[in-house]
This record gives sequence, C-alpha cells and structure tokens, in this order.
Amino acid sequence: MRARVFISCGQSKETEELTIANQIAEKLDEMGFEPYVAVGEQSLKGVKDNIFKRLENSEYFLFIDFKRERLFKEDDNFVDTGAHRGSIFSHQELAIATFKDYEVLAFQEEGVKKDDGILRFIQANCIPFSDRKGLPAIVADRVRERKWDSNWRNELLIRRENSDFKDAINVNVPGRYYHIRVVNSHKDRIARNCIAYVELIKNISNRTARRLELIELKWKGISTVGVSIAPKSFRYLDAFHVNYSNPTTANLGLNPFIVDWQGYVQDYQIIGQGDYEIDFVVFSDDFSPIRARFRLHIGAQTQDIEFTQVV
Repeated sequence: MRARVFISCGQSKETEELTIANQIAEKLDEMGFEPYVAVGEQSLKGVKDNIFKRLENSEYFLFIDFKRERLFKEDDNFVDTGAHRGSIFSHQELAIATFKDYEVLAFQEEGVKKDDGILRFIQANCIPFSDRKGLPAIVADRVRERKWDSNWRNELLIRRENSDFKDAINVNVPGRYYHIRVVNSHKDRIARNCIAYVELIKNISNRTARRLELIELKWKGISTVGVSIAPKSFRYLDAFHVNYSNPTTANLGLNPFIVDWQGYVQDYQIIGQGDYEIDFVVFSDDFSPIRARFRLHIGAQTQDIEFTQVV
C-alpha cells in the first residue's frame, strides 16, 4: 500500500518537460510513493477514464508550472510583458485538486507570470526554480520537508487472511464464523458509520445469480448497524457462519438485532456443496464505497470450506 502522487506538468514535445516529469516520478518511487505522470490525452473519454480517475484516486498532488510562450499585451502595439504563460491544462488539474482538498506541492519556473490562472485564488505558495535538470532533487527534498507519508491511502480496503474465523456457540448451537477485514488505510481520518451489504451471490456451477434485497450485515461482537474504524486500523465484518451440525449451509452475516422476518434469513443462506462468488460492499460517511468479491467453496464437512478473495 503506497500513497499515490499525481504529477501535473506540461508535456511539450519540443522540450525536456516529460523527461523531467518521469525523473521526478522515479525519485518518488524510490521514496516509497506510487507516482503518476498525467500524460496528454487526445479524447474526452481518455481524459475522463485516465486522468480524472487517477486524479480522484490520489493522496498528494504535485504541480509543476513550466514556462511556455512569451506573453504580450495589446496596446497601440504589442508590448512585451517580460513574462511567460504556464501550462493551461496543469492549472485545470490544480483547480480540481484544490476542490478535492488534496495536499499540494507547487513549483513554478522562473519567468512564468505570477498569480495567473487558479493560482490567483489559492494559497499555493509556489516554489520557484530555474534549473530544470535539478528539479527532481528539489522536489524530493521538499517532499521530505513536508513529511509526506508514503504508507497510507485515502480509502477503505477489504481484505481477508485465512486465519480470520472464530469458533463460537450462538444460542447453544456451535459453529464457525468467517470474517473479512474492513481496513481504514487513511493516516489520520476516522471512517464513520461504516455499513456493509451483500449485493450478489453467484453459483459458479450452474451460472445462476441472486441479487439480494439489501439488509445490513453484522460487525463482529457488536449489535450496532454501523461502526467507526480508526485510522490505519480495521474492524471485522461477519461474512457468514456455518453450524457444525449442518456444514453444507452457509448463513450470511445478517444483523439479527435488526431483522425480524424469517424470509430474510432464508434469502441470506447458501445451501449445498459447490463453488460460489459473493459480492460485498461497504459504505461510509467519510470515504467512497468499496467493493470486493470472494470465492466460497462448500464441501461435505466444515474443514472443507474455503473462503478467499478474488483478486
């Protein structure tokens, strides 16, 4: 898990801009980050599917304003302003990053017009530079000074280890409870009111699928519908349980404290030996929804059960 850095800069083919951007990306990669250089796209779909998606899923934003054409103002004659324009597209990306409230490091080549574009309205405090070849080292130094943390992400994750189960007795019925982990990978933000559902069950053998009416699942050991998850921590979700007396039926983890209709209990059962896929989703007040698919194998005995995440 590495924090993602969106590198926004000009990409003039007539200069070394893209080469320098890639060198900066290499520096950040060595420091443990996952860098992305915003490449030029030739279509609206490419911008939406690649650049905007990467921008939305980044933790940090790096803005590099290379100087471009000389700026003139029109009077009786064209008058040289002594300044250059910067990259228009990079300014647009900076505007989106500002709206998303990302932590920004901004660098501006000497000679670019000051307080132009979105820079006029935000406190970016651009760091000036004149030596393009030395820029990667300067960026790395400033990232260290800002104490950017490479070991986090602004998202929830769903994970599971083979040991994530518990043998327990519920209403005098012994069984095994299988859990999945919902991980808050943010460095300092709490994930509040996390609520989980099963969206789809697919029988792999006969290729049939059931899309369930959404009923809240239960979190391990508590009765509330939603939970808070501390930064860089996780909570267990009850995926399903199997009674030892009936090992060929998996009972999905409905929250029994809110369900008062037996029909839901029956709907949330997977009955019979075979292979299945289960789609889980978790919503939170503070993060985007996160989805994960798991493969479930039911055999003749409890020890035959396999429950693994589909990558």
